[in-house]
Amino acid sequence: MRLNHGLPVWHVSISLWTPDDSKLASPGRLERAAVTLLRGVGGAVEWWLWNRAVRVGHLRVAVTDAEYAAMPPGCVIGDAGPSGPERKRTP
Repeated sequence: MRLNHGLPVWHVSISLWTPDDSKLASPGRLERAAVTLLRGVGGAVEWWLWNRAVRVGHLRVAVTDAEYAAMPPGCVIGDAGPSGPERKRTP
């Protein structure tokens, strides 16, 4: 599957650490934080993946055609990482 029909996506990788440098497994909390960080950009779909092994969440949001057209050359980089199923944007 190619995310966003081959167009770039906005992407947040997020983890939660304790004061003693231990990663916490809190996918719901991290997902809510990632959704907040990407609010206001992108289109109508997103992809969420929780990587249990490393306790890192990834949220990808579809870039709109207008956003893509406004991006200067060199600002877009490919991301070959895995992603979860496509869903409607979280409000």
